[in-house]
Amino acid sequence: MRYPAAVQEHSLNKVRLITHILSAITLITLISGCATDTSPSCRARVTSDWANTKDLKSDISQLTSPALQGRKTGTRGAKLSREFISVRFAQIGLTPWLPSSGPDNAVDYAIPFSYDYQFSQRQGVNLVGVLKSPTPSSRWRIVIAHYDHLGKKAGKVHPGADDNASGVAAMLQIAAQSAAMLHSEEHNTERANLMFVATDAEEPGLFGGYALVERLNNPASIPSGEQIELAINLDMIGRPGRPYAIYLEGKRGFKNFNQIRQRITAENSLCIKANHPGALGRELKRVDWLRASDHYPLHKAGIPWLYFGVPPHRDYHAPTDTTEKIDLKFLAAVTESAYQLLIINSLLLQNTP
Repeated sequence: MRYPAAVQEHSLNKVRLITHILSAITLITLISGCATDTSPSCRARVTSDWANTKDLKSDISQLTSPALQGRKTGTRGAKLSREFISVRFAQIGLTPWLPSSGPDNAVDYAIPFSYDYQFSQRQGVNLVGVLKSPTPSSRWRIVIAHYDHLGKKAGKVHPGADDNASGVAAMLQIAAQSAAMLHSEEHNTERANLMFVATDAEEPGLFGGYALVERLNNPASIPSGEQIELAINLDMIGRPGRPYAIYLEGKRGFKNFNQIRQRITAENSLCIKANHPGALGRELKRVDWLRASDHYPLHKAGIPWLYFGVPPHRDYHAPTDTTEKIDLKFLAAVTESAYQLLIINSLLLQNTP
C-alpha cells in the first residue's frame, strides 16, 4: 500500500495546531486505555499452568519422526500416525464416537471415508474420540486438528512440525486436561460433551473436514449439527512471528468475541489477534483464511467455529518445518487458551443473528 504524501500547502502554524491536537488525543487515549484495555501486550512473556512442554515436544517428535515420512494421506506413514494417535486417545480415556466394526468390539477410533481427487477415488481416515459430560448434556464442543501432511516431495521428507503436528499435540494435551478435570469439583456444573477429531486429507482439499460434516449431517448422528456450540480448529500454532501473537479467526460469528478473547488469555498473557495479517512483500501470498483449513466445511454447514493459527512462515510446506523450531512455551499458552473455550460459559458463545 502506498501512503499519501503530506499536504505541503498547509501553513506551519496549521501543522503545529494539528500536532498539538493529535498529541492531546493520544494522551487521552493512553489514559483511558490504561484504565479499560485488559488485553495482553504482544510483547508480553507468555506463561502456562498445566500444559507440559516436554509432552508437547514428545508428541511432535513422534509425528515428525522419519518413520512417518511426512504423514501423507494413504501412505504407511499416515497409518503409523493413526496408530500413534489412537494409542494416545486410549491413554487419555477417550471413547470411540462410532461403534467398532472390528472383531470383539475392539476400541477403534478410525472412521474411513472416500473422496475424489485428481480423477481418482481415494481413501482417508479420520480419528474421533469422545469425552462425555458426567452429567447428561445435549451440548457438544469439538476440537479438530489435521494430522496429514505432504509426505515426500522432490526426494525430501516434509515433516510438518508446525503444519500440523503442533495442532495435534495441543489437541492431545487439551483432551488429557479435559479428562483429568472431568469429575473435579472446580467444574462440577453441567458441561458440554467433548469430541476430539484428528482429520485426514486436509492438505489436498479439506476432505477430512467434509467427511466429518457429512457424518454430523446424518439424521441419526449424535451430536447433530444443531447440538454443537463450538468447533475449535488448531492448525499451525507453534511458530509465532511478529507480532508475537496467535491469530483467532471467526470473530464475526460471536457477538461476545472480545469478552471471549479476554477470558481465554487472562491467565497466560497470550496475545490474540482477531484477524491474520495481509500479504507482506513478495514472499507471502494473500490467503483466504475462511477457506484455509478444516473449519471451512463446518462454516458451510452452519456450525459455529473458531480457528487458531499463525501466518505462513519461511518453513511453511518445506522440509525445514522441524520440531526444534517450535516455540514450545508459546504452544503451551495457545493450548491452555484453546482449552478455556471448552469450559467457557455457554452464554458467551451465543452467535450473532
